[in-house]
Amino acid sequence: MKKMNLDMWIYLSATLLAVGVFLPLTTMAVIGDVSYNRIAALESYIVILFAVSAPVFIFIKQTKFVLASAAGVWITLLLPALKSLFKSTDTSTLGKLSAKASGAMQDFAADLFLNVFEFSWGGYLFLLGLIVFTVACVLRGMKKK
Repeated sequence: MKKMNLDMWIYLSATLLAVGVFLPLTTMAVIGDVSYNRIAALESYIVILFAVSAPVFIFIKQTKFVLASAAGVWITLLLPALKSLFKSTDTSTLGKLSAKASGAMQDFAADLFLNVFEFSWGGYLFLLGLIVFTVACVLRGMKKK
């Protein structure tokens, strides 16, 4: 694939990924439509930052850092799952309250990729943007200048 085509795919998929953060991933019974931004606000802005950084790296001709953009997006998305693996076993009252406060939304964020069959249209667009962004960044990062 030509560098120009890969660059265009990175631009398009980065846009889709950044917009997909705000689209409805799924619908929960009491809560309604849930976007990744609503589930994990800070992480969603970090995903947007990494997604936008890849086109910026291409624009300033520093394509060797495009792989870091894709890696940053994946690390940010997998962070809730890693946090849930190493949950505290705090049995104090405050520990129990904070565990309950995380609730269903944090569980959904931790199991984001296990809930693919529960996705709404926005979830599929987000996932499509993520996959195309990752593949395009890896291919562009492997190309010589």
